[in-house]
Amino acid sequence: MKIALVNLPWRTLARTGVRAGSRWPHLKGPTERDYLPFPFFLSYSAALLKKHHFEISLIDAIAEDMFYGQFLRLIKRTKPDLLVCETSTVTLEHDLRLLAKIEKGIPITICGPDTNIRQKGFLKNHKFINYVLIGEYEFALLDLARHLKEGRDLSGVPGLIYRDYSGDVKINPSRPVVDLDGLCWPLREGLPMERYNDTPGDMPLPSAQILASRGCPYKCKFCLWPQVMYQSSHYRTRDVADVVDEMEYLAKEMGFKSIYFDDDTFNIGKARMLLFCDEVKKRKLNIPWAIMARADLMDEEILENMREAGLYAVKYGVESASQKLLDNIDKNMDIGKTEEIIKLTKMLGIKTHLTFTFGLPGETKETVRKTIDFALRLDPTTIQFSIATPFPGTQFYKEMEQKGCLLSNNWAEYDGNNNSVIEYGNITKKDLQYAIRSAYKEWALHCAKRKTAINAGYCQLILKSLARYGFLMTLFKTARFLSRRALLFLRERVLYKKEIEKEIKEAGLKIGRLTLLFTPGGLELYWDNMKLTRAEGLISSFFPDVEKFEREKVYPWNTQKLNANEFLLRRRLENLALDEIWKIKVIDEKQISWDIEINIKKEIKIPKKKIGVILSERYLKWVDSWGEGFFPPVHNTMEAELRNPKSIFIGLRGRKKLRGQIPTVLLDLSENNANYVPLVKNVVFPAGAGARMIGVKAFNKNGDAGYAPGIHKLFSGIIKIVEEDFSKRKSS
Repeated sequence: MKIALVNLPWRTLARTGVRAGSRWPHLKGPTERDYLPFPFFLSYSAALLKKHHFEISLIDAIAEDMFYGQFLRLIKRTKPDLLVCETSTVTLEHDLRLLAKIEKGIPITICGPDTNIRQKGFLKNHKFINYVLIGEYEFALLDLARHLKEGRDLSGVPGLIYRDYSGDVKINPSRPVVDLDGLCWPLREGLPMERYNDTPGDMPLPSAQILASRGCPYKCKFCLWPQVMYQSSHYRTRDVADVVDEMEYLAKEMGFKSIYFDDDTFNIGKARMLLFCDEVKKRKLNIPWAIMARADLMDEEILENMREAGLYAVKYGVESASQKLLDNIDKNMDIGKTEEIIKLTKMLGIKTHLTFTFGLPGETKETVRKTIDFALRLDPTTIQFSIATPFPGTQFYKEMEQKGCLLSNNWAEYDGNNNSVIEYGNITKKDLQYAIRSAYKEWALHCAKRKTAINAGYCQLILKSLARYGFLMTLFKTARFLSRRALLFLRERVLYKKEIEKEIKEAGLKIGRLTLLFTPGGLELYWDNMKLTRAEGLISSFFPDVEKFEREKVYPWNTQKLNANEFLLRRRLENLALDEIWKIKVIDEKQISWDIEINIKKEIKIPKKKIGVILSERYLKWVDSWGEGFFPPVHNTMEAELRNPKSIFIGLRGRKKLRGQIPTVLLDLSENNANYVPLVKNVVFPAGAGARMIGVKAFNKNGDAGYAPGIHKLFSGIIKIVEEDFSKRKSS
């Protein structure tokens, strides 16, 4: 018996859609060019049928980029004994029009996350459809195939809707939820595996998608799969060893470079998470992986173990910045703890992808604005915005229907990536569609401003894009980037003061004319709204005494406000088992105390250290306790020869500008030991821009550079801002 399992083509003139494998089927937007989920239910079903000796073909027409004519000719040529198609609410009418063109005589089975196909009238009105499978359909399909092959009565197939011999529609009882350990691994052979792409944080390609669990015990009203596919909130997990076996097979036998766990909620059960991490570390897989998780179920122990086991990125479903809206959908999640965990995740060097949705019950223009601001402040690696869509069969749909908030029963409009089918008294359909467009525009500007993208070097980014996307796409991306930079330039020129005030309010401190801005990359200094620092501002680097070491990557800082003028900044270093802690205290508008500690996890030697402040290239002179000197051209990065190599302070001499003056900046080093040597030099960034640096360095070649586990004070300094009288300097 030949069985064809199909993810039908879905495309318009300009775009393609995602259906099988997606929790919210939709037409892809411009930012989702390479995104393609793996069709888990179809591939699990194919593997199960193959195990029981059925002749199967698994066709993903979307992944194969098939046109409709190609697909119809393929089915006509292969003539399967049973055609199984996964559908969805948003594609239902589209799919039925295509299936109506299938050659008569081929029995068609339809299944997927949609409740319309489960109504008794569906088979009555669509004579060319023979069978409907309800919910998780792997074992229901196997039963159906066996009964058809053996000619048995179909009333014994739980989870099936069919016509009996008299033509009456029969709905069999539902099946119990699937035991995941009773399934084979999903069938991947024959599929274009290199095209499936769900890689948060830009994980290495090719990447494989995998499931370690199904279901979710939480009862979010809008969530489709638990309510429609699983028909319960029952949470099931696979055997941990079997999951890691599959990871190992995908990495070593099939050659995948990364793994994404597309579970509904991966991180339920702390003991299971730690067991999983131990198993991955024990096998030394050394493959990056990512997960879909709830932030409020994480803690530092879980995240640290996951990172050590290779966790590369996490998708967190945040949905909204409003606690009230989260409560309205029974999310049962504390937004405050969620924010803390996201910051902790970033601090540990794990990339984050956050999802937000507009249009939850109680949404207003104010909560939309609050959510966009919150999303930008969290500064994830990548982001997803959508419009809340009440799919039939969910509690969200029932409530919207009862309250008269539904605008359409045209299922093709239930595409939360592009359209809204709901509106409330205080927010309209147009408001929600404008919200998602505005959110993505603001996110694009936010990304253009991020130093991580700028400091990576434009040439490096272009070469990487050429290798991955080709010339035309790179040209398009370059033009888009330049247009965003131009818009950003105009925006900063026109709204500079307003933007600075907004950033200070959200992530900074202003005392008199001094402003401190805490960014994911470090700490920036402003004087009279003039930016004094460049790049990260305040910096520190550590180089351990090991044979093979790659310089630690710069991961985002987690900032904590202690009181009105004291802050604590904390981050984890990727290649060293230590946390770095900065204590920043603003003494007054012209003095900032800066202390650095390290929390060592295991004994390590760090013989070489650099700590300093990167300042504007507009400074022309340096100064120490014995005198001053001129900087060489900005691209000359040799260290300056100080007048006093043991000076207890160093600085950059201020100067006049056309308007006002640049103040002198001094770094007081008197509190540090003799191992530290003052340092003045130019620094050049990959993009070609240059700046000035003042600071200290330490190199203990034969001395004591060892650190035992515990907290160690590393550096103490005071940054001083001095306004000199340039007229007196000139006359003297």
